Amino acid sequence: MYRHWHRFSFSFPPFGFWFGGPAYFPRRDEYIRMLEDYKQKLEAELEEVNKELKEMRKTA
Repeated sequence: MYRHWHRFSFSFPPFGFWFGGPAYFPRRDEYIRMLEDYKQKLEAELEEVNKELKEMRKTA
């Protein structure tokens, strides 16, 4: 379904779409929790990369 941004249109979204609109800023404790979750995901990915490196070195 095509979305009309306004009546007379050149297929551009409204001005607020690009420059703002209501911004959401998380509270301090929520931001800390988000960072901790991100850190855990990065650590898990780093472990996978280290395992893959070890396997590659064994076969080389």
